[in-house]
Amino acid sequence: MIIFGTRGVTTTPERGTFYCPRCSTNKNYNFKRVRRFFTLYFIPVIPLDKLGEYVECTTCQGTYDPAILDYDPSQEGLQLEALYFVALKQVMIGMLLADGAIEESEILMLQSQYQQLTGQQIPEDELREEIAHIQQSGDSPTDLVARLAPQLNDTGKETVIRAAYNISVADGVIDESERLMLAQVGQALGLTAAHMTGLMHEFQNPQIESQG
Repeated sequence: MIIFGTRGVTTTPERGTFYCPRCSTNKNYNFKRVRRFFTLYFIPVIPLDKLGEYVECTTCQGTYDPAILDYDPSQEGLQLEALYFVALKQVMIGMLLADGAIEESEILMLQSQYQQLTGQQIPEDELREEIAHIQQSGDSPTDLVARLAPQLNDTGKETVIRAAYNISVADGVIDESERLMLAQVGQALGLTAAHMTGLMHEFQNPQIESQG
């Protein structure tokens, strides 16, 4: 009697070093490929279709999609940092436009806040050009913030809100449109109403924080 059938066979066609997310450092990996073979008397004889491929960390045995080999943590960090800077700028400009009037004090405050938070300067002509662009486009800064929110921890979210708040008080008063914008930014960041209330109390009463 002839015994035949099929079964999956795993091979390791490649080995190397990669950044393992679970180990949070560079580790050795085995590139695994699973292919279906035609078997004769339980012996793989003829390779058939490919069932799958994956990368296995030799330290933690975590398995990942082969795309993990293209992951560069330093480059990802730079991209996230750049996106964070853009979010801060967009939110502050949004607050600048919320009440419909742009005060010189608000422009100066935005430049100061941005440099303090990012270490980078925004020339006034460049800033005014971007303000005009956002005015014409009608884009809301909350859209960008909402996309960034999943990658920010609470500290990062609170920093965005603080920057927005500082811009809103640059002219000495927060009007209803600015309060609404603050609430929308907080909601886009996934902050609860209670969290936002606590932040507003902290921003408005900084002496309490310093005494604590």
